Amino acid sequence: MQTPYFLIDQDQLETNLSEFKHALQAIWPYSHIAYSVKTNSLPWVLDYLRKQGVLAEVVSDEEFALSQLSGYSENEIVFNGPIKGEAAFLKAVQKGSLVNIDSQNELDYFRRHCQEHKETIGLRINVDTTLFDSQDVGYREEGFRFGFSEANGELAQALDLIRFNQSSNRIGLHFHCNSVTRSVRVYQEIARYAKYIIRKYTINPSFIDIGGGFFGGVEGKPTASDYIQAVK
Repeated sequence: MQTPYFLIDQDQLETNLSEFKHALQAIWPYSHIAYSVKTNSLPWVLDYLRKQGVLAEVVSDEEFALSQLSGYSENEIVFNGPIKGEAAFLKAVQKGSLVNIDSQNELDYFRRHCQEHKETIGLRINVDTTLFDSQDVGYREEGFRFGFSEANGELAQALDLIRFNQSSNRIGLHFHCNSVTRSVRVYQEIARYAKYIIRKYTINPSFIDIGGGFFGGVEGKPTASDYIQAVK
């Protein structure tokens, strides 16, 4: 009986990473790449990418702990997702992780433990699906499930809570959306919506997170440069 296994093409991995690094450096020199741990959480992959200066992007307490076991410090981790545990959330905020709040529960954690702290905190925005072409987002009528919506007032309330009368703006914005086609058009629309939100709510964001869901190294598909140019 044969045993299935993952075969990592290190040369292709290096090529894909190099292409994104160069594309970002040309337009967004102060940007960072973060790797989605849920995509492939093999410790070798995490160790390799950490040594290349790539952050870890996690969506659960377990992935947060795994990234630390693989050598990542808290300030090298992006903590996304709507199901963070309270203890892990608090540790991540206090230890300098880039945390994107994604649910009302997490807002409650923030209110109880972090509101008077000075740390930067991110907020996931629920992007209006009607902005996209129907072939790119196959569930436009249903809307995206995650983040805070402007339409129902949740976004304005969350921004007010995070600002907490701070004289300096400590808010980061997270706009990740799933798409069917991974088209460059999707990222162009996200960038336009980000601009709209920033202007309407007078935000001077500490960071903007528009990834992921990119094609990487696939012949005939958009390149890293195509995507980065789309959000310029």
